[in-house]
Amino acid sequence: MLRAFSPRPSPAMVVAVAALFVALGGTGYAAVKLNGKNLKNRTVAAKKIKRNTLTGTEIRESTLGTVPNSARLAGQSPGDFLSSGGTAANSRELGGLPPSSFVRRACSQNTGQIKGVAAVDSSPTFPGNFRTVSGYNCSGESIEARRLSMGRYEVRFNDSPVTRAVATAMVSDFSSDAVSVTNSAPGVFIVYVLNPSANAFEDDAFTLIAP
Repeated sequence: MLRAFSPRPSPAMVVAVAALFVALGGTGYAAVKLNGKNLKNRTVAAKKIKRNTLTGTEIRESTLGTVPNSARLAGQSPGDFLSSGGTAANSRELGGLPPSSFVRRACSQNTGQIKGVAAVDSSPTFPGNFRTVSGYNCSGESIEARRLSMGRYEVRFNDSPVTRAVATAMVSDFSSDAVSVTNSAPGVFIVYVLNPSANAFEDDAFTLIAP
């Protein structure tokens, strides 16, 4: 016996056709239609975004916060650094002292500064060979002295061009010692210490100054 034909597909057929449609084109359809309108806010996690793909075009800089300590360098504020071409407030000082606190080593400068000072502790046992004595030499080199005879000494300021000097005797008791100085070469002087009362040379200590 023949059955009447039904134009309505069976449920099984509907499911089969739907599955076939999804398999053939459903994925492509979803990929084409997926955009911001299809996404729910706050549903895409950061780890779902491909690394190093976001640029300044995708980011609104005004919404970014301030990086902590971004106004500092190595923990220091901008005021702790000099600007390009700037000068430190104490740049003209050395150890907190101004330039006027130091002696300029300039033997050739006619500024009135002392160019040499020698302190010679004369005595009968002072050596006849040159030995270093204390003082100041504008050349930065040593100062040496030797005993030539009673009350007669040679003093030299090594590498100094000075040719003028004065001297004064240093005595423990009142004395009227007379001291004279002669120049034998640049930086080299002969000093005579004389006791006028005894009319004799004496080995009294003296200070020699070269202006």
